[in-house]
Amino acid sequence: GSDASEGSGGSEGHPLHRRIELPEDVFEDGNELLTEVRRWLERHVIVMQPGDLDVLTLWAAHTHLSERLYSTPRLQVDSAVPGSGKTTVLEHLERLTFRAVNAASLSSPALLTRLVAEEPRTLLLDEVDRTLDPKKEGVGELLAILNSGYKLGGSRPTLLPVKGGGWEAAELSTFSPVAMAGNQPNLPDDTRTRIIRVLLLPDWEGRAEESDWESKETAASTLGARLARWARHADVTHRPEMPPGVTSRFREKWQPLARVAHAAGGRWLTDVLELAANDVEQVRLDRE
Repeated sequence: GSDASEGSGGSEGHPLHRRIELPEDVFEDGNELLTEVRRWLERHVIVMQPGDLDVLTLWAAHTHLSERLYSTPRLQVDSAVPGSGKTTVLEHLERLTFRAVNAASLSSPALLTRLVAEEPRTLLLDEVDRTLDPKKEGVGELLAILNSGYKLGGSRPTLLPVKGGGWEAAELSTFSPVAMAGNQPNLPDDTRTRIIRVLLLPDWEGRAEESDWESKETAASTLGARLARWARHADVTHRPEMPPGVTSRFREKWQPLARVAHAAGGRWLTDVLELAANDVEQVRLDRE
């Protein structure tokens, strides 16, 4: 139940190439584990609202359960000013989420589809204000893949090489969790409606600990491995009743986190339902 101890696990080879092996027969209390993950994030990033830490925690946990959930909300890590720690958040998510891949430099829709065709790997996209600019050539198809992949069953037709030469048509899955970081990116409306947004602040007061991965790699990766271990036995079959107005696209992006929150117990479900209701109200105010 205590925070994972920090060690010097980054000294043997590239740290992200090592798996953390944990005993399978250890019971993980979901409420306590998610609280540990939230504390870990709170130590290293500064957010606009406390609920943003809840979103980051639940979103990280849901990536280990996404195949049992109907949809996976796109996470947008944003800030009003540069230098607020967006890349740092992605670095933490890289260690906390399911089979994360840093896809910041991906420009090929075919490669993006191949990455998630076998299982829904977590895609982490940095600097999306540049890489997903709708005006750039080829970005439209990348956005279409990211949009279709937020719901189970999303796919993309493609041609695959066959033995002996030639090609055959195939439908490859595009379903995968996606986190995007960027300074107020100009994303199209159909992408925005699939997004839960977290707003970061610059650490002007020096409150955040430095994310020194040489010393903190083991602790962060162990938390990720514990989330994976908890997820293997977590019951996310219950679909909590959502607040008034959390319907359609709002329900599709918030209910996966609510199901994870219900499985974890504690305060998590109450808090995520409040966040969902606030999201609906904020969108209404923005429209007005």
